[in-house]
Amino acid sequence: MAKRSGLGMEFYLGGYDLSGDVAALDNISGPRSTFDVHGINRSAVERVLGRADAEIDFSVFFNDAAGQEHLALRSLPTTDRVVLANISSTLGDPSVFMNAKQINYDWNRGADGSLMGTVQCSGNNAPLEWGTLLLPAATISSAGNSASENNGGASSYGLSAVIHCTAFSGSNYTATIQQSSDDGSSDAFATLKAFTQITAVNASERVTVTGAVEQYLRVNHAGSFSSVDVVIATRRGVANDVELTA
Repeated sequence: MAKRSGLGMEFYLGGYDLSGDVAALDNISGPRSTFDVHGINRSAVERVLGRADAEIDFSVFFNDAAGQEHLALRSLPTTDRVVLANISSTLGDPSVFMNAKQINYDWNRGADGSLMGTVQCSGNNAPLEWGTLLLPAATISSAGNSASENNGGASSYGLSAVIHCTAFSGSNYTATIQQSSDDGSSDAFATLKAFTQITAVNASERVTVTGAVEQYLRVNHAGSFSSVDVVIATRRGVANDVELTA
């Protein structure tokens, strides 16, 4: 990895690929609250970390075509929305995602005739998560396995993952994250976590597992379908993750 620009990024929300409608990612933040715990014997403030928060705000162009931003964002649902931004479309490249509430859907018509919207998504019951792209956006037309991702070693503190299904043709589809210690050479890939079965387009979900996670991960595709467009990102937990610690 090296210094790079934000050219070629991707953005997904609630099972919609909004990459072509998002003008800018205005804010990606994962703040933590703190508590002051300095005693009278301290001459400087002493703090401990509190709850984690998450925020992704973005600007959009108006697009009321089927499957585009207006259809995806206008309803302001009360249910959670899964948000995902990828640095690129390359396996193993950085991704950032969150489980969120969509707060608004606001518009401004400029004097020059431009029409721009702004959307705020605030985290719900999960922190902002920086991970990697396990399955770059792909059209899956048959059962099988994706290419594996080498994470450089096993980990011990669980994993979180998100999926977005942006196109679907068939009866049902299930994506399962599988793991192996040696890419299947002697240790066969085994199920780590399956996403909920998908039966319609514009599905998204965040899942978690606890405990040990092997070095290599891949996605298994199963079900009765002719064509499914999906993208999946994951994040390995670390020792100080309350949410993922075994």
